[in-house]
Amino acid sequence: MFNIKLAEICIGIDNKYSYLEKMCAKYITDDTDCKFIVSASEEEIMAEKTDIDFPPAYLESLAVYRKIAEKIADYDGFLMHGVVLETKNSGVAFLAKSGVGKSTHARFWMELLGDKAEIINGDKPLVRIRDGVPFAYGTPWAGKEGIETNKGVPLEKICFIKRGTENSCSRLEKNKVLTPLLNQIHFPNNKFLGKILGTVEKVVERAEFFEINCIKDISAAEVAYNEIFK
Repeated sequence: MFNIKLAEICIGIDNKYSYLEKMCAKYITDDTDCKFIVSASEEEIMAEKTDIDFPPAYLESLAVYRKIAEKIADYDGFLMHGVVLETKNSGVAFLAKSGVGKSTHARFWMELLGDKAEIINGDKPLVRIRDGVPFAYGTPWAGKEGIETNKGVPLEKICFIKRGTENSCSRLEKNKVLTPLLNQIHFPNNKFLGKILGTVEKVVERAEFFEINCIKDISAAEVAYNEIFK
C-alpha cells in the first residue's frame, strides 16, 4: 500500500501489483491524511479485460482509476477524457471523439509554442473546483504516450476539435457546450450523476469554449492559438 497526492487530495492505494506503485511514482506522498483508500478486487480487475491481452497488473491500474473517478465526485471533481496543456498560466483543454486528432492538435501547439507550453495530461486529467475556480490536474493515467505533469492549472479554455478541410476557430455560446462536454466526462454510475453535473455546471460558468476545425498541420495550431488568445 502507498499514498499519492492527486488533484490536491491524499489518496491511499491498496495495490496487489507493483506496476501501479511504479506508475504513480511521481505522485507518491508522505502525507498520511488520506481522504479515502481505493483497491480493486480480482473480479474488478478481470472486468477490465478487453480483446487485447493486457496483464493483470495493467488492468489493476484501470480498475483503481475507475474507483478514484467515483470518489472524486465527492470532492467537486470528475474525470475528463481529453488533452490539457498550459500556456500563459492558462489551462487549455482539447476534447474530441476518439480518433479525431486531439493529441495531434495538442502536439502542434507544443511545436508552435516550444517551452512556452507544457502538457498537463495527455488523456485522462482530473478536474476539480477549487474556491470556485475549475482546475485541471495531471495524473499518471495519461494515454499511450504517457505525457503528464504533476501539477494543476486553472482550466480557462475548453476546445472541441473537429476535422476540417481548412482551419478555423470560433467562440461557442454557453448554451451549445453542455452536450459535447458531457460526452467527454466519465460518469461512474447514476449514483454520482447529480454531483458531477453540479460540478460541470460550475466549469461551464467559468470557462471559455471554442470550436476548432483543423487540418493535420501546425498551421491549425497557429490559427487556433491566435483566435483564443487574441
